[in-house]
Amino acid sequence: MGELLRVAAPVGSCVAAVAAVVVTVLVWRRSRLNARLEIVRGLHSELISASASKDRHILGSLHWQNREINPDGAERGEVMRAYFAMLWRFEQLHAGRNVLLKEVDGRRDVALKMLDEQVYTHVAEYVCTFPVIKEKLTESNRADTVFDGAYVKTFRRLRASLADSFEDPEKKARLGAHTNNTEKCGCKCHEVSAKPPLPPQRPYGAQV
Repeated sequence: MGELLRVAAPVGSCVAAVAAVVVTVLVWRRSRLNARLEIVRGLHSELISASASKDRHILGSLHWQNREINPDGAERGEVMRAYFAMLWRFEQLHAGRNVLLKEVDGRRDVALKMLDEQVYTHVAEYVCTFPVIKEKLTESNRADTVFDGAYVKTFRRLRASLADSFEDPEKKARLGAHTNNTEKCGCKCHEVSAKPPLPPQRPYGAQV
């Protein structure tokens, strides 16, 4: 019996040590996944925040109504601000997504799959929105050039990386290059007749 106990004791210790390592690894993996999911929530929440909703409404109204921008009032400045604010949000999304990708050597784990599904519609919508709004800003004042080259390139890289993550050909196509052609661009804005700009808005209480 004594000999059996002497043999069993180290074996039991070894089993306990292996079990402890397994538990530690599982806890670490769970903690790491939770941290990655928290990053996903933060990146997505920025696209649906109150300030983002306001900017999306400003740009979306012009886009979908196909209305020109009034160059005489404060509207152009507000549209310009919203335009760059959305570009910067997508730049932040691209940077955060790259961090998540590098942590797992480019593989799409649960966190990345969740992020890509959550942001796909937002990114696909702006494939058309950004060039349409830039054209409207340019037409409203050709003396005031819109310098957005670096941010547009970042958005293009985000689209390409996101497209690589999907197998659905329709999703890949929607994230592709935009063309102002109704046969190739699926955005219905091109079917809407252009509307003139709204008149300048007078401050509340101002004399007519």
